[in-house]
Amino acid sequence: MLDIVLAGREHDVLARLGATLCGIGQVGITQVDSAAATLKAVEACGIDLVVVGQSLVDTSPIDCITRLVRQNAMINCAMISDMEQDAFHEATEGLGILMQLPPNPSSDDAAVLLDKIESLSSLLNGEAGEGTQQ
Repeated sequence: MLDIVLAGREHDVLARLGATLCGIGQVGITQVDSAAATLKAVEACGIDLVVVGQSLVDTSPIDCITRLVRQNAMINCAMISDMEQDAFHEATEGLGILMQLPPNPSSDDAAVLLDKIESLSSLLNGEAGEGTQQ
């Protein structure tokens, strides 16, 4: 099971994304609205992914991810943003953001996100390429 934190003030958007993720795969969701709560959740247990919305109660989404990466350089993050792709890349360069999600992520966006996180988890757990060694 994947443990995912959804962080942001867009409660309806994040709730829909969480429900979609739960419908696609085995996922546990924690929903928070601040960077402080996000950092606390990541520190408290093994979180596989943090999705940061466009607005938090205590800081900007980019600052939240910067703080997360400082706390745990291996944390997987995605961010909901309406920035143009090149501007997003420029603003978040070096943070290792897994994926930019649109302001209203679709079920296809959720599926792509889960595929990416599951692929990374498989690589980190040494499951990639099993059965190909001779």
